[in-house]
Amino acid sequence: MTTVHRWTGRETRALRQALRMSIRDFSAHLGVAERTVSKWEAGQEAVRPRPEMQAALDTVLDKSAEDVRARFDAAIAPTRGQNAAVPPAADALGGLTAVYQSRCDLTAAMPADQLFDSARVVRAVGLSLNLLCQDYADRRWQELLERDVHVRCLFLDPDGTSIQSREREEGFPIGQLSALTKLNIETLLRVRDRLPVTLQERLELATYDETLRFNIILVDDLCVAQPYLGGNRGVDSPAFVMHRGQPGAGLYPVFEQVFESQWQGRRAL
Repeated sequence: MTTVHRWTGRETRALRQALRMSIRDFSAHLGVAERTVSKWEAGQEAVRPRPEMQAALDTVLDKSAEDVRARFDAAIAPTRGQNAAVPPAADALGGLTAVYQSRCDLTAAMPADQLFDSARVVRAVGLSLNLLCQDYADRRWQELLERDVHVRCLFLDPDGTSIQSREREEGFPIGQLSALTKLNIETLLRVRDRLPVTLQERLELATYDETLRFNIILVDDLCVAQPYLGGNRGVDSPAFVMHRGQPGAGLYPVFEQVFESQWQGRRAL
């Protein structure tokens, strides 16, 4: 009988297809939102459902007919290997599950709504944080925050010296990145101001003024990181997707440490 030791978006999609269900039918079968299933499938190995959903998926598979399990096995066999107990390749790569050539490739594969809609904790550090502020609607952030999601955003100081250096590196006119960053900060400040006072602490905004190294977005157990390369614009930099593994192991805690280190020296807004 098929056993899945750790469900990811890849196995979830294989099970849905083996059951010959649409995303709508499968989400109803599990009792979750359609966007949750969409997020799992878009993230592939980089996304792991919560523990209670891991158990629910186990139950669905256990109760499936033999032909469904046969289709499921066939779908995951090419990368699963002969021994189901062998950890996925991502574990051997420090949790790295995907690499995209640019931010456009990343957002095509993992749109903002699929990245954030089911989030519980979001932490981000970078320059203007366009993925959060331009690609995800204000009302969606308000809905998340009212649902007890906690968000920390750390922008490069639009009035600092480091952003001016980055403008020169990327070939922008002086003040262009500063203006964009100010616009994005104002967008999230408005979101925070619309929240009840008792909920405003769920959205923490801050700036820092240091040499820009990475754009890092941590969404629960998922991390998306882009290096800022000299002479390249941020949108043209490669993006790396990784998941949290065993405590202290893999790449996730490295980028988490980068975020926390920058957050310690923040200037709150």
